[in-house]
Amino acid sequence: MKTITCAAMAALLLGAAACNQASTADEAGPAAVTFTARPDLAADVEALPRLVGEGAAIAAINADLDLRDTAARAEGCDGGGGYARGVTQPMTGPGFLTFRISQEYACEGAAHPSFDQTLITYDLATGKAVDWVAAAPGLQLARAEIDDMPADYVPGLYSPALSAWYGARALASTDREHVEDCAPVWSTEALESTTFKVWLDAENGGLSVGPEFAHVANACADTATMTVEEMRRFGVTPAIIDAVAAAHAAGSWAPKDA
Repeated sequence: MKTITCAAMAALLLGAAACNQASTADEAGPAAVTFTARPDLAADVEALPRLVGEGAAIAAINADLDLRDTAARAEGCDGGGGYARGVTQPMTGPGFLTFRISQEYACEGAAHPSFDQTLITYDLATGKAVDWVAAAPGLQLARAEIDDMPADYVPGLYSPALSAWYGARALASTDREHVEDCAPVWSTEALESTTFKVWLDAENGGLSVGPEFAHVANACADTATMTVEEMRRFGVTPAIIDAVAAAHAAGSWAPKDA
C-alpha cells in the first residue's frame, strides 16, 4: 500500500521544546505522523488514511476512522443519485491531527445538491477527539443536542462569545459586496442561533471556525481563524496553541497547494 509521511519540521524551525509541549497529556505526542492510504470505498468516495505506529492512542484513532469509513459505505441517496466524499488533513502534527471529511449528495428529485463537512481534531497523545468545551473555556461553548444522529456525527458548538467573535470578524471583511450580501446571516441576532464547527488548522495557523448555515446561506459560511493572541484571550490550552503554531511553521497539513 502507498505510504504518506507528513514530517513536522517544527523541531528545526522552532526548537524541540515547542514540539514537546504539543500535547494535552503529560507525555508529548509524536512530532511526525505517518499515514497509510486506503483504497477508495467506492467511485468518488475517498477512504480515510490510517495512522502508522504502535500504542493505544494510534489504535484508538484508527478505530474511530474505521467507524467513519463504515458509516460512509452506508451513505447515499434513498431514491438514487450520486454520493461523493473527499478527505483532507488541515493539521498533521505535532501533537494533534485534524481531518476534514467533505460529503456531497446529488439525490434524484432533490432541488439542489447538498453538502456536509465533518471536522475533527484528535489528540495524538490520548487518541481522543479534542473536547473544545474544555480546551477553550473562555468561549463558554455548549454542544448542540440533536436526537437520533449517527455514531460518527460531530455536534456543532455554540456560545454568545463565539458568535460575537465570528460576526465581528466576518463583517470586517474588505470584500464589501460579500459583506452586504451576507450581513443578514452575520448579524448578532442571526448568529445567536447558529452552531459552529471548530478545528485546529495548521495551514491558517490557528483555531478555525465555520458556521453551520442552511443550504441557501452556504455561500456566506466563510471560515475564520483565531490568531494566537485571540486563542490565548479565550483560554485555549497552551499546548494546543504551541502545537498549531509549530505546525503552521512546519507546513504540517495535506494536501499542499500545487
